[in-house]
Amino acid sequence: MDSSALRTKILDLAIAAGDGSVTAEELAEAGYSLRDVGYSSLSYMRLIDSIENEVGVYLDPEAAIEHYETIDSVTALVLAGGTGTDA
Repeated sequence: MDSSALRTKILDLAIAAGDGSVTAEELAEAGYSLRDVGYSSLSYMRLIDSIENEVGVYLDPEAAIEHYETIDSVTALVLAGGTGTDA
């Protein structure tokens, strides 16, 4: 999957994980910042779980928050192979 397709997939997963609390339009207006649209901790956990199940990349839920701030940062983390730990 190329980076553009992966970003689109992660955007779709993020919207689904938000369970109706965020739309694509709201994310676009917020520069695709999950934090700026008030993404909840439960939504983050759902997103991480969805990425692991759908994409097959492990993401550390306790990783530094900057890995999960935007759709682009999540996409970069997945493209890097996941985990999110700074070893």
